[in-house]
Amino acid sequence: MITSDIYGKLKDGREVRRFTIANKKGEYVQIIEYGAIIHTLMVLDRNGNLGDVVLGCESGERIEGFSRAGRVIGRCANRIKEGRYTIGEHTYQLKCNEGKNMLHSADDDYGKKLWTGSIEGESVVLRLEDTDTIGYECDTAAKVRYSFDDMSRLTIDYEITALGDTVINPTNHAYFDLSGTGDVRDHDLWIGATYRLRRDEDGIPDGGLISVKGTAADFTYLRCVREAMKYGGDYFTNGEVSYDEFYLLDKQESGKPVADLYSYNVGRGMRTYTDMPALVLYTDPGHKKETSKGGRELGPYCGICLETGFAPNAVNCPEFQSPVFMQGMALKSTTVYEFYTR
Repeated sequence: MITSDIYGKLKDGREVRRFTIANKKGEYVQIIEYGAIIHTLMVLDRNGNLGDVVLGCESGERIEGFSRAGRVIGRCANRIKEGRYTIGEHTYQLKCNEGKNMLHSADDDYGKKLWTGSIEGESVVLRLEDTDTIGYECDTAAKVRYSFDDMSRLTIDYEITALGDTVINPTNHAYFDLSGTGDVRDHDLWIGATYRLRRDEDGIPDGGLISVKGTAADFTYLRCVREAMKYGGDYFTNGEVSYDEFYLLDKQESGKPVADLYSYNVGRGMRTYTDMPALVLYTDPGHKKETSKGGRELGPYCGICLETGFAPNAVNCPEFQSPVFMQGMALKSTTVYEFYTR
């Protein structure tokens, strides 16, 4: 069953609608039009208790200043070195917002825009005509479909059409906390990736690969995040013990997950499936002070992100699958988060 109501208003007075998709178990997901955000995701634990496993802003009036939690990031998620890339003989210069590099499309991020939502069959579909572009020199037509079924699977279908030659690499920036404790370091994690992306002196992928074996980045077996962090490494955020790690996914058999996150405390797990080639693992060691739903104050390690997509900076790395789409071409991809109890 799908219902809708008004979540709140933006600073300019525009209303933001909220859509609720419920399954037969009583579980449900709530999607809001601003940023195409996964705002609430209530799923069962091993004792049959419902719990919200994503972070999100409680007040509609503050949503524009809240973190990226749950937003659809695009048209290009993650980083592009120096915000510059070339298609054919033409070089494009994007705004740089992380030192001399571009992160998450800077001010042109899909997650900062108001989408238009509708109920279509058993799904919620959000559309965005992306015309306020900075440096891309062309528009896109974006559509994201959310579905949530009786098998506790949240499916995200992306369809983004290039209205000129451009780079397209969307993801969802949901912060997951399966236990509700506010600290995700005690979660267990498996990632189907033998290699992480090599980075240059600025932390940007350069086309090379490094084996994860024997490092803090090795999640080729189910491993406690807190224990893995003790191994240290050169890929932690700003020297802090936290992950901002880029993985090239191993080829998986059809229908097999690429990642598995589990909280023993409540017996709740989440498998990730995708047809995209890479995954970003992110934990935040110094989350800015802000209040999530229910008055919960967010702090360090409050959530864990498993962001699917093309490899960061792939547009400048011919070794990786290309995120370039010529005029009239469309990216079509699917990511599924499947919840289970044990």
